[in-house]
Amino acid sequence: MRIRQRDLDSSLIGTLKLHNDVLERILISRGIRKTDDLNKNLSRLPDPRSLKDIDKAINRLFRALMDNESLLIVGDFDSDGASSTALMFLVLSEFGFKKINYLVPNRFEFGYGLSKEIVAVAVESKPNLIVTVDNGISSVDGVNLANKHGIDCIITDHHISPEILPNAVALINPNQKDCPFPAKNLAGVGVVFFFLVAFRKYLRDQNWFVNENMKEPNLANYLDLVAVGTISDLVPLDRVNRTLVHQGIKRIQNNHCRQGLKALVDICRLDRKYFSAQDIGYRIAPYLNAAGRLDDMSIGIKCLISEDPKKSRDIAEQLEQLNIKRKNIQQTMQNEANSEVDKLIKNQESDLPPVICLFKEDWHEGIVGLIASRVKDNFDRPVFAFAQSKSGEIKGSARSIDGFHARDAIQALSSLNPNLILKFGGHAKAAGLTIKRNSFKAFRDLIIKYFNNSFHIEILEQKYITDGVLSSKNMNLDMARSLRDAEPWGEGFPRPSFEGPFKIIEDKILMNKHLKFVLAPMNSPDLKFTAIHFNADIDQWKQRDFEDIYCVYELDINNYRNFESLQLLIKFQKPLYKTIQE
Repeated sequence: MRIRQRDLDSSLIGTLKLHNDVLERILISRGIRKTDDLNKNLSRLPDPRSLKDIDKAINRLFRALMDNESLLIVGDFDSDGASSTALMFLVLSEFGFKKINYLVPNRFEFGYGLSKEIVAVAVESKPNLIVTVDNGISSVDGVNLANKHGIDCIITDHHISPEILPNAVALINPNQKDCPFPAKNLAGVGVVFFFLVAFRKYLRDQNWFVNENMKEPNLANYLDLVAVGTISDLVPLDRVNRTLVHQGIKRIQNNHCRQGLKALVDICRLDRKYFSAQDIGYRIAPYLNAAGRLDDMSIGIKCLISEDPKKSRDIAEQLEQLNIKRKNIQQTMQNEANSEVDKLIKNQESDLPPVICLFKEDWHEGIVGLIASRVKDNFDRPVFAFAQSKSGEIKGSARSIDGFHARDAIQALSSLNPNLILKFGGHAKAAGLTIKRNSFKAFRDLIIKYFNNSFHIEILEQKYITDGVLSSKNMNLDMARSLRDAEPWGEGFPRPSFEGPFKIIEDKILMNKHLKFVLAPMNSPDLKFTAIHFNADIDQWKQRDFEDIYCVYELDINNYRNFESLQLLIKFQKPLYKTIQE
């Protein structure tokens, strides 16, 4: 395990004119170049009218509104898809649509996107217009079938567009070719938000709200949904996404959010006052995703659109039970995955292959993405985990590391081997694909060959990238608060972490899987800090023969009975004499 300090152009120090030198260095290392980059005011968001096809989409949607047409929203079965569906449904209803409904494909029956199969289901409700959210940019066959039935389609999506595009009325996707909209990192819910902002502007110009004696909706009130979808989909937190998430989190902190989110925050026993992006990623999103992984994402959507506190609480409790079930299934699968990796090591008679491919027939296809993610975290390699589907094919989820673009790798393999991959899609860090059952070994061998031919083995080095050594004078509650106030942290804008040597004053094992310490910095032995290392290697710890450790850690705030204290959150620790630094 190697520890490396984050790159920093020292010539830029002082340009932000912050009073906190540590925070300034952290922000500069994450690409912040001027104070204005830290402005998270909504007025700084880009104009959605630069979205390609926006006028076509607005004109068709306005005609549907004027003619009281039936509209169907087709979503996706993850947290971004649920947030996107809820946002589109709620806002269009507030704009005056009367005949509006939503449909989310069951991942086990229909798979992802606006497929021919889900269009066949949609036709039964006889919509005049289908609007997709978080999907559709690749749905050529699905859109053709809808058109054949006289149903127009508007696509809103954020995934990379293929060469052949669907024949829809409009394609709203900042990542399609020739789209001048500057915010390319939006999640599906972000695309929906900007689309609705543009449509509201059009309705305002048409005097729609005045003529209909309607109050014009404040779309900022829906930014809680935008924050949830953006964080849960792991899109990079550039300035636009940081603004959306910041504003959404503020609404959750101030209890100005959807009833379903209030219920989820309460059930997760989160402190609303200090609610953060991390709480979305590790607590709220798993509850919503559990519905799509094990059952039907409609449960998650119902939670997000419910206005009734009691109903919201009941649905949130359903999601809690699904999440408990998900954890149990995942633990069994994780144990089996660990055994499969052990076999790989023995078969290799050395190290693991550069890309790990796993498959078991009885694995749950809704959970394989989580297994791939955990194995990827453990071994710092791209991972493809497959499960048998009801159709007889096998469906895989990929999770990748920096430097290896999962979707591009699948596409490259598909181009070189046209009959290998039946369908695929996704992003750099996460992708999905479907192959024939008897193609697993061929896929495994080809993806490893592709890696060996195209990449250097050094990208597989396990490493922690830190913000350097924090002086003991800055290891205090004020610094922790400053870092907390600089939220949101997340994908592409990582939470600050530091490194340094400590002497163990006290240690205690909690629940046979966590470690709690009292630590003293080696250069300031009179200072003592509580620290916690979640999911540590307890068996190895019990056999330790050392008293000093070198840690990668974050500054955390422990809030107990409204009393705040500093706590070090240990991300990685090794005996001091075994640490390797670059």
